[in-house]
Amino acid sequence: MAAMLAGVSAGTVALILLAGFAGHLLHPRVLPAALTAHRTVPGLLIWPVAVAVGALEGLFGAVTGYALLAGRPRALTVGATGSALLFAAYALYGLYVLRTRPGIGSVPCGCSADDTPMSGWVAGRAAALALASVTASAGAGSAAASHGVHVAIVALSSVTFAVLLWSLPPAMADPERSVAR
Repeated sequence: MAAMLAGVSAGTVALILLAGFAGHLLHPRVLPAALTAHRTVPGLLIWPVAVAVGALEGLFGAVTGYALLAGRPRALTVGATGSALLFAAYALYGLYVLRTRPGIGSVPCGCSADDTPMSGWVAGRAAALALASVTASAGAGSAAASHGVHVAIVALSSVTFAVLLWSLPPAMADPERSVAR
């Protein structure tokens, strides 16, 4: 059971990070625009921070996903630990922005290519993904050693949880819009 939980956590984290990375590649101006609106990063550092964030998402998503699929427990520990730190930073950043910028709720979070507003749901999702990353890191040995039917269950569960977590903040921001999709 621990191996399955660690595997699903690792798979979910990898998919979310890779989806975020793809979003940043396809829509490179979204994150810099959000950082500008948040007024937290000095103007000259906005693009370097945005590029670094996208690169870290791609790196940790690829390492975590590869390590899970290839059965590499050390690489899974490294990828999941890096992911945990990144998601913890996102959660803290989201809370900071919400507490220090009144009325920020109408400004996009910059998480993806859509216009999801910065909200407690965005910070909560990041915190949940940080916890999932810690779970993946803690169970890296057992998750990486999985095979057979277990791998299929982990893959299907990871996709399901990734889609649900990816969709949560936009759905909570505007329930009418999410039903219409």
